[in-house]
Amino acid sequence: MAVLDTTLREGEQRWGIYFSAKVRREIVRRLVALGVEEIELGTVGCHQDLVGLAAFVRELSPGLPVSVWAPLRTADLRAAMSLGAVRLNLGVPVSPLQRERRLGLGRQELIKRVRRVVRFAADLFPYVSLGLEDASRTEKDFLLEVGHAAFSAGARRLRLSDTLGILEPAEVMHLVRSFKESLPGVELAFHAHNDFGLASANALTALSAGADWVDASVLGLGERAGIARLEEILAYLYLRKGKIHYRIQLLPEICHFVSWHAGDPCSEFKPIIGRKLFYCETGLHVEALYKTPALYEPFPPELFGLERRLGLGAKSGRAALKRTLERLGLRLRRQELSVLLEEVRRRSRECGRPLSEKELRELANKGKFVS
Repeated sequence: MAVLDTTLREGEQRWGIYFSAKVRREIVRRLVALGVEEIELGTVGCHQDLVGLAAFVRELSPGLPVSVWAPLRTADLRAAMSLGAVRLNLGVPVSPLQRERRLGLGRQELIKRVRRVVRFAADLFPYVSLGLEDASRTEKDFLLEVGHAAFSAGARRLRLSDTLGILEPAEVMHLVRSFKESLPGVELAFHAHNDFGLASANALTALSAGADWVDASVLGLGERAGIARLEEILAYLYLRKGKIHYRIQLLPEICHFVSWHAGDPCSEFKPIIGRKLFYCETGLHVEALYKTPALYEPFPPELFGLERRLGLGAKSGRAALKRTLERLGLRLRRQELSVLLEEVRRRSRECGRPLSEKELRELANKGKFVS
C-alpha cells in the first residue's frame, strides 16, 4: 500500500488555482515530511519549473520517487528527458467515447500506439507508468488488452482512472482484483474522482483489493469535485491499517497551507482537520464523552492539534448539565437542575448556539433558574 500525491498536477487543475514556484516547493517540502511514497510534480509542457522542482526534491530527499505526467505522445517524452531520473506517468483515454471523440482511433490502432510509445518511453526512463483514463466506462476485455500491451512494452505500473467518479466500492473491488489476477507482475494504481463523494472510499477499497498505489491530493483538489483526499487516506492508513510511518500530525499544517493558497477555506467540520470536529452539544453524547471519550471519538483530537469542547444548549440533557456544573464547582438540587435546564435550552434557542461556560455560570449564580 503506497500513496502517490498529485496535488501539484491533478490538484492544480482545479478551476482558479495557480500555485507560485515558491508555494509549489513548500508543498513538496511538507509532502516529504509527511512521508508520502511518491510526488507527481506536474505536467510536461504546462509547468515551467519542473526541472528546478525535480532537483529540489532530489536534494531534499534523495531516493524519493518523483514523477511527471505526459500524454501518450513521443514529443512530450523528449521534453521530459531534461528532468533527469524521474518516473514518467503517461496517460491515454481508453473508453469508446474517448477513443472516438478525442483520438479518432479504433481499438487496435490504440493498442499499436500504446505499444510504440510505451516502448519508446521505457528506453528513456527508469520507470514508466501508464494511466488508463476513463477506465470505468471502458469494455473490460479491452481494458485488460491495453494493460497487457503496455506491460509487455515495458510499463511497470498501470493506473486505472475512474475519471468521472462513477464507480462504487464493490465495482472498484472487482476491477482491481480482475487486473491483479490477469497481470500479477505489474504494479497497479487507482485514481478515484469524487463526483459522487466516493473518492476516498474507492481509493481505500482499491488498496484493500490489492492495488499497490492510490492517488490523492491535499484537500482532494482536482478537476470538478476533485479526487481522494490525502488527509483522509493517510489518517485512515495510519489509524486503521497500521501504516505508522506517515507523520499524520503534520496533516493540519499542509491542509491549511494549501487551503490558503488555493483560496478554498476548510470547513470547520471537515474530516480529520476541521477545527470544530470534536465540539459536541447533544445530550447523550456529551454525557458519554464525559465518561469515556472513545465512545464517540474515532481518534484523540490532540493527534491533529484539535480540542474537545462539550457545550450545553437546546439539545442538552440533565446528566450533561449536571456534569458540566460539577466541573465548574456548582451543585444544584434536582428540581433546580430541571428548571435551569429549561432556561439553558430557551437561551440557547434565542442565541442560535450553545451557551458558553461563562453564560452558564452567570445563570446558575444569579439564580435565574429559580421558578
